[in-house]
Amino acid sequence: MTERPPDRIAAADEPSAIAFGEKLLALLDTGSFTTSYKYALLLALLDATLEGTDPEGAPPRWLSGRDLGRRVLELYWRQARPYTDRGPLRQSALRDLVVKVADLRERLGLPEHLPLAVARQRHPTAVGALERDAVATVIRYPIPRLQRFGSGASAVEDRFLYELGWDDMISPARVHREDFDDRLHLVPGAGRHLAALVGLVRPVVEREWLRHVARRNEGDVDELRLESFLFGGERMSLTALRDPLLHLQAGRCFYCGDARGPWEVDHFLPWSRWPDDRLDNLVVAHRRCNHDKRAALPAVSHLERWWDRLRPGGAASRQLDDVADEWSWPRQPARTAAGARGLYHHQPPGTLLWVARGEVEPLDPGRLGRVFGGAALAADPPAPGAGR
Repeated sequence: MTERPPDRIAAADEPSAIAFGEKLLALLDTGSFTTSYKYALLLALLDATLEGTDPEGAPPRWLSGRDLGRRVLELYWRQARPYTDRGPLRQSALRDLVVKVADLRERLGLPEHLPLAVARQRHPTAVGALERDAVATVIRYPIPRLQRFGSGASAVEDRFLYELGWDDMISPARVHREDFDDRLHLVPGAGRHLAALVGLVRPVVEREWLRHVARRNEGDVDELRLESFLFGGERMSLTALRDPLLHLQAGRCFYCGDARGPWEVDHFLPWSRWPDDRLDNLVVAHRRCNHDKRAALPAVSHLERWWDRLRPGGAASRQLDDVADEWSWPRQPARTAAGARGLYHHQPPGTLLWVARGEVEPLDPGRLGRVFGGAALAADPPAPGAGR
């Protein structure tokens, strides 16, 4: 397959963002979704595209199928918790990844809220085998089938997202060969549109995934509770991090600097846009600030201070390492930083960013260049709690 030129500017024959979004909606409306794998793959595509954005704002030219498989497993990891006393929710008629995750947790005696990164470090052989299974499943099934409109013999394939070099007849043995080319080459414009539309596309995909699970478990679910179970943040478990994070912030709200609570742990990059519970995305905010900010992106002045916390070797980064180790909480600063670049770079000029209660300001792309244009952050450290 020939290499594509860098996707930095829109070509004349690229679809508009509206046309691209309409095609995504049509895929969700008409595609065959007998399992939830395609929904998980769509969310993994969004996240991988954001993280692949370079410091100047260009989206990636290709994505790794193996990486997408691991991301899909991350999505299912939390959904494999028991929903009722009958165990995890059904998402297909098959023994899918949700069932396999639940079986692994039971076999190893893993707490249901243990992060995948920590489980991987404590049980590398067992979790590694599950990851290989997840990678093979995603590469063999949803990746080659995602871009099909309709179902059965009448299905029509339109590769508007990516091109790939295999079909759904590929064997697991070939997937695991070292020389297997797992690249998905993004169609011109697709990466840029995926990153720009993430705030609109993610909730639509999550809504369709929720409806799929509700149909599979009809009579056993409440849709309001189900939404939080499938896609909500672990608010209760985040509370344990409030005091150590507040100490790092010298007892003050990250946003307004107030030294008086009540305090709440906030996702700096909003959960609805970027569902990241890793330590680097968490700050402590005054309740009024947290409730006023909601799902808005913070102003660049906040971004500059937050970005400094991620820099390796700094005092804040060392303190975050200590918190991660003490609480066995995942920390992946390079990955979180990549998500921030993708979110901010793909906002149109003039997007209103949250400054303070009742105050917003337009995005200045020039300031983003000064924040993200420095040296790349170091590679992520090992997951906390390894070997415990």
